[in-house]
Amino acid sequence: MAAATGDPGLSKLQFAPFSSALDVGFWHELTQKKLNEYRLDEAPKDIKGYYYNGDSAGLPARLTLEFSAFDIYGEL
Repeated sequence: MAAATGDPGLSKLQFAPFSSALDVGFWHELTQKKLNEYRLDEAPKDIKGYYYNGDSAGLPARLTLEFSAFDIYGEL
């Protein structure tokens, strides 16, 4: 509420651009899925990734996709 009244002690919420980091294992797993399971199916697939915004100032946040990106039902 204080930010709405112009309190100079609080900063505004800002968008933080991110860069993506695709692990080599992700590409391998995607290749295996495409060749053996998806084949010609071009429908969108659900995957999971990790967003991290704790690096030093000046470095962009990261969205990481690893080999486990396709195991969305393995973890709750």
